[in-house]
Amino acid sequence: MITRRQLDAFTNEYASKLGSPVSPRYLAGPGDPRHITHVLCAAGWSVPCDPLHPVIRMQSPDQQHELVFQPSAQYPRQWWTVHSGHGPDHWYAAFSGSTPVEIVAAITDTLLRPEPGKVQEDFAAILAKRGWEHTTNELGGHTIVSPDRTTVAEQRISPSMGRCGWQIEVARHHGPYGPEGPLWSASLDIRTPAHVLGAMATALADPAPVPRPRFAIDESPNLTVGREIEIGEQIVTTHQERLAVGRRHRPTATPVTTKPAPSTPAVAPPARSR
Repeated sequence: MITRRQLDAFTNEYASKLGSPVSPRYLAGPGDPRHITHVLCAAGWSVPCDPLHPVIRMQSPDQQHELVFQPSAQYPRQWWTVHSGHGPDHWYAAFSGSTPVEIVAAITDTLLRPEPGKVQEDFAAILAKRGWEHTTNELGGHTIVSPDRTTVAEQRISPSMGRCGWQIEVARHHGPYGPEGPLWSASLDIRTPAHVLGAMATALADPAPVPRPRFAIDESPNLTVGREIEIGEQIVTTHQERLAVGRRHRPTATPVTTKPAPSTPAVAPPARSR
């Protein structure tokens, strides 16, 4: 569970902090990792790692999902990694360090809920419905481009491997030869479940702005920055609401019933000899 000390540290950090609401969220900048890790902890995910080590590893209560946060210059495209399943059902999603935490949380939040029985819209359809340009090539590969042309999602067809997973690249602006100024990237395995892909697409196209502190706002010309206000209270309130949702998804412990000890049959006392 999240401790009072951890909550106080989060609250004190954002007290009276100035910032602005920004959109679209895929250009918002990374944000606070605790937006993800605190909620998973509230939902009962364990942290089987050294708390003094910079790598954070979290496991779901059923041991079926794992989140790894590994800030590393050696692996800049895999700061956030979600692993799920075992054997042929194993899938992963990897995100670079500047990925907005709201985008990564779209996947981790989905893992807290029961898997839906049927998914109505796939990844491409969700984005196309929200105004993203969707094209296919002669091999059946997909390319989806955001309205401001800074974000490209591709699913390629490899001659040797067949259909690949989704690759997402986000840049600050669109130049004469395509996106320029890389911001972040993501890789979604071909076996990623449809409802997880749907959550990712919905988060990418979400028009709602997200708050960012004054000196954490990127200079992308496609980023809409609202009026500067005191955003600390909003961030703390949203965080508390997310923690409450996480606690509601925390599995309840199965009561342990103690079986009564088997009764010992009475033994007749030995006969007295004369």
